[in-house]
Amino acid sequence: MRRPSQASRGAPAGSFVRLSRGLVHYELSGPGHCPLVALVPGLSVPYSTWDRNAPALASAGFRVLRYEHYGRGFSERPRVPYDLDLFVEQLVELLQALRQGGAAFLVGLSMGGPVAAATAARRPELVAGVALFDPLFEWPARGFRARLLTAPIAGDLVMALRGSRILAEGQRVDFLREASYREFLPSYLPPLGYAGIGRAVLSTLRSIPSWPLLETYAELGRTSLPLLLLWGREDATLPFEQSGRLLRLLPSAEFHCVEGAGHVPQWERADEVNAALIEFLRRHKANPL
Repeated sequence: MRRPSQASRGAPAGSFVRLSRGLVHYELSGPGHCPLVALVPGLSVPYSTWDRNAPALASAGFRVLRYEHYGRGFSERPRVPYDLDLFVEQLVELLQALRQGGAAFLVGLSMGGPVAAATAARRPELVAGVALFDPLFEWPARGFRARLLTAPIAGDLVMALRGSRILAEGQRVDFLREASYREFLPSYLPPLGYAGIGRAVLSTLRSIPSWPLLETYAELGRTSLPLLLLWGREDATLPFEQSGRLLRLLPSAEFHCVEGAGHVPQWERADEVNAALIEFLRRHKANPL
């Protein structure tokens, strides 16, 4: 299996920047003088998860940053613990390295939710507002397959032998419709050909149960930042019922339910999600930072 060395990164679109843990794959679009919106992806996906959103945001007059977590997409796969601190550090360093000026709106999808929330809570001077899409909030009950993957030795062996197939098949549950899943796969599969993604995802899965999720969202809820919570009604990965419990920790958050969408409403109901997000951003972009 190939390693995503700098020389091999000529194929993907976008740009690369070297941060403290290695190269990060990102894309900037939209007018350079406009408010920055940083799109924070989920557990294993490349930044193509935002293909149906970034152009709409850029056209609406926002500077749009999308990127790939360490160990995902075409970003570096450093041999470090893939915990919440690493992902917050990466996002903070990326915002600082690109020096877009002013504070950024953070949009976190799934696992990107606590990353965005923790970044806002720890570094509020960098953040203008936070939107959470089906965010990781309550770690779901783990079945046999998840227990096997996260078990020492056995999980590493299974992931080494069948990691790419497991990750690709695991995406299916996130989509309400088979057609949507099939439309996403062509952009999801290529980075799986690079060594290290299985190790990175396993490390993340093993660390998530220790993430201070409730405390992180409670701390975010105590800030004065504009907040938007958006959830797909048919989410089979992180059930819609979790939204009510999360809203109790985010009492000032605006809420938008997306009917006819699973765990990735930004893909399955892009027009509705884009409209809700753009309206939120426009109302709050003039707020004092």
